[in-house]
Amino acid sequence: MDVFIAGATGDLGKRLVEQFTANDHTVVGLTRDEEGDEIVRERGGQPHRGDLFDVDSLVSGATGADVVIHAATAIPTETKPSPADWEQNDRIRREGVENLTTAAAEVDADQYVQQSIVWVARQPDGSPFDETAPRNTDRTTESAADAEDIATTAARDGPFDATVLRCGWFYAADSEQTRTIAENLESGDMPIVGGGLFGRKDAVVSPIHIDDAANAFVAAAEDGLEGTYHVVDDEPVTVADFLTTFAEHLDAGEPSRIPGWLAKLFVGKDNVRFFTSSMPTSNEQFREATDWVPTYSTHEDGLAAVADNLS
Repeated sequence: MDVFIAGATGDLGKRLVEQFTANDHTVVGLTRDEEGDEIVRERGGQPHRGDLFDVDSLVSGATGADVVIHAATAIPTETKPSPADWEQNDRIRREGVENLTTAAAEVDADQYVQQSIVWVARQPDGSPFDETAPRNTDRTTESAADAEDIATTAARDGPFDATVLRCGWFYAADSEQTRTIAENLESGDMPIVGGGLFGRKDAVVSPIHIDDAANAFVAAAEDGLEGTYHVVDDEPVTVADFLTTFAEHLDAGEPSRIPGWLAKLFVGKDNVRFFTSSMPTSNEQFREATDWVPTYSTHEDGLAAVADNLS
């Protein structure tokens, strides 16, 4: 199978290159510079210099591909991101998907796989939800919903099937966000936001180790899967338990707590919303459709591995 990957140098993308090639597939990864070329080559892929916002460069890179994958993101890394900080990520999700689906149609690909996020459909009351639940977007997830719609519409009009894989909260030892959380836990600067105060419940998240997310993309491509699926580990967990478990593995002190209104002053309302809005969901439908099983079935297993790799 020939695979073209946009976002091949990111946390997820570089794993996709490695895992597809390990399964004897031919991979071309979109790159922008020599550093990106080396990342793709080191993992067994062939780099292709291009631009997600240049359709011609995408077509030349994707020519001959059976599967085209959009794994590109530009999630803000600022402590308190502004609306402007989200603009590039929104453009990648909207214009980037328009361009990549156009290229997939042009090269007559069989399958287009779109990365998305489970919290695009988290429910206002924090209740469990699945792939059939109505989406409930905010400023940071509206473009993810648009990307899903662009991909599925293109599939209806084009030669390929569309697969939307909504991933849970990513974590891994080489993830910048994970490393930042670890550093802040060790320094005592990573409090639990909201929840547990004044009788309020802690928010529940559905995480996924990035290695397992990459495995899911490979499984979806090899099975020719079509439709929308949630890719998370086997057990949702409260943010409080996730951070406390991580701190224990790092031999750090137990995280303190801070009310949401106060946290907004330091990290902004978008980050506070993420850490205080529940998104409990399941991988049941994806596991029924494929042979995929997460290596790190719970956050305890995954965070133990992360801590070992950080030490």
